[in-house]
Amino acid sequence: MRVAPLTGLVAVVITVVGFLLFGDTPGVGASGREVRSFYDDHRAQVGVSLYLLAVAAVLFVFFAAYLARVVRDVLPAGGGWLHRVVLAGGVLLAAGFLVGSALTLALLDLADESSAAGPALQALNAVNEDFFIPFVAGMGLMLLAAGLATVRAAGSPLPRWLSWSAVVLGVLVFIPWVGFFAFMLAGVWVAVTSVLLARRPAVD
Repeated sequence: MRVAPLTGLVAVVITVVGFLLFGDTPGVGASGREVRSFYDDHRAQVGVSLYLLAVAAVLFVFFAAYLARVVRDVLPAGGGWLHRVVLAGGVLLAAGFLVGSALTLALLDLADESSAAGPALQALNAVNEDFFIPFVAGMGLMLLAAGLATVRAAGSPLPRWLSWSAVVLGVLVFIPWVGFFAFMLAGVWVAVTSVLLARRPAVD
């Protein structure tokens, strides 16, 4: 069994644990006092969550790089470019995780400051709560490109249903109100794809 593609499965598991540790974070309209209270009371678990999401970001890049090579191998010789989009999507996903983690770390730091930091906490929390577009879009790009490249490719390492599901999820991720659920299902796609790629016979 290959180890490299399993980075996707591990990244998904770590991401789920990381988001669960965040708990019920203050909403966009929360006051500075509410934000400070939350991060003071949950400092340890939020800190662990940030570390896990940073690790997941790195693993997603490794998985995207591996998936990009798989896609490149099934594209027409000299005419394929979708593998670059796969990798770019993984990098964008990882960047979203890392920037979001940095914003949350800033909230933890500001929560230690005096009450004068209340307005800053409120504003930063609003930005942090809505900072999901980069990593959601990155996931969508990665799946959409992988699906489009493999759905009709001869000798594709992915089953046809898995390629079509990548295309569908890659589109749904960008649709308001539906994108959140599509993003969660995209994580399932990454996990399943990781296992299938890890179990295929080694040819390189």
